[in-house]
Amino acid sequence: MKNKLLPITLSLLLCCSLVACAKEPTLSVGATENETAEASSPPSTILQEGADMGQSYLDSFIFFGESTTYHLKSRGVLSGGTNTRQVWGPDSGTVNLDHTVITLRIRYPDTGEYLTVGEAAARKKPKFMILTFGLNGAVQNVRRGKEYYKSCYRALIDAILEASPETKVILQSCFPVAANMDMSHYSCTLDELNGYIDTINGWILELAEEHDLRYLNTAQILKDENGRLKPSYQSGDGHHLTRDAYLVILQYIRTHGYR
Repeated sequence: MKNKLLPITLSLLLCCSLVACAKEPTLSVGATENETAEASSPPSTILQEGADMGQSYLDSFIFFGESTTYHLKSRGVLSGGTNTRQVWGPDSGTVNLDHTVITLRIRYPDTGEYLTVGEAAARKKPKFMILTFGLNGAVQNVRRGKEYYKSCYRALIDAILEASPETKVILQSCFPVAANMDMSHYSCTLDELNGYIDTINGWILELAEEHDLRYLNTAQILKDENGRLKPSYQSGDGHHLTRDAYLVILQYIRTHGYR
């Protein structure tokens, strides 16, 4: 009886072993796929494409930055046209992001007063605020290094949030420049300048991640195949934007909402 059972027992053990071996790769592959999916998932910091948030969402923003931001006003693309109150800036229409930015006086559009950005934020309590910096002083800022640039940006963000803690701050990527940009005042080539802008945009993303803010990667829709601003989007000087370019940017903001 024992001799008859032995072959059967061995057969069963062999079958079980084969089944176990057959299942093991499937489990391993499944785990690897999950890990890969998690690793490739976009960071929550970067605003992702979704449903159009509509005009009311866009109307809830205050925009502050360099001349490419201030020209949202002159191009008449926001509610209120050229009389919009959504764009903040000094009379010059442009801002340099350095340690003086928190003491800079802007013309507060609701009253015409000269206020710091922190004072204006305390008055307005904006629901959303988009900050866009990077081109002004790009070469010098890259040479000064990441920590210097981030410290200037942090000072501005802190001033806004201390004055208006409920405001949701979005850091927008700096826009590239086009092939016809006048480089006579720069100590680098056009493509090197765009490379510096990309470096600064990387720092801005890091800053957003570190402070639980959101990053809007608008630059990606403005670039041509060479990483330059598309010729049709520049207004003649290689870096200021056309009305159509602003409409593309605003649509991008609407479809990459802060949810």
